[in-house]
Amino acid sequence: MPDPIPVESGVTSFELNGARISIRLQDIRELSLSDIVKLLHESPKRQLAELTLFDMLLRDGKDEHGAFRHGVYLFFNEAGACTYVGKCSSSHFAHRIGGHFGMSPKYGMNTYLRRTVKSLGLDPENYGDYVKALPLIGHHRLLLIDANNAGATIIRRLEQVFHRALRPTLNFPKGYPRNYKTFDDGVTLQQALELQ
Repeated sequence: MPDPIPVESGVTSFELNGARISIRLQDIRELSLSDIVKLLHESPKRQLAELTLFDMLLRDGKDEHGAFRHGVYLFFNEAGACTYVGKCSSSHFAHRIGGHFGMSPKYGMNTYLRRTVKSLGLDPENYGDYVKALPLIGHHRLLLIDANNAGATIIRRLEQVFHRALRPTLNFPKGYPRNYKTFDDGVTLQQALELQ
């Protein structure tokens, strides 16, 4: 089972087979957004082709406090750019993230896989194009921001802050909302959450 490891700026993370799978919200609240963006980009992440359901269930495998439940999840492409930021405030990460990989064109959600199929120039109405896309995104990576017990409002705000700070391309393919302005240099995550 993964053990907590200290990383830059005193942030606690959990590592599994050499790849970080989460960062705890409580450890980054007082960091500046610019430091957090740098940390997120430099942090090792879990490759999608190697991600297992179990990776998203337990943090340390010892008790109920070790369960990954709620927070924000970030997908990064092969080049290291954040392409999608989502929130999980009512179901477990395993359920929410798993839903992003529905393989049917008739699947109701506008999922990460569906958006990626479109961005690759493939046809989101063709099942075969979903199958073609999977090997192309196997090297994409996932990082969880563990915000257990933070509450739905904080998690929604956290997602919005990361939308604004990271500008993920698949969240807003038609352009960013006008109210998603950038933050001033030096703003901490806590301050940004209070501004939302």
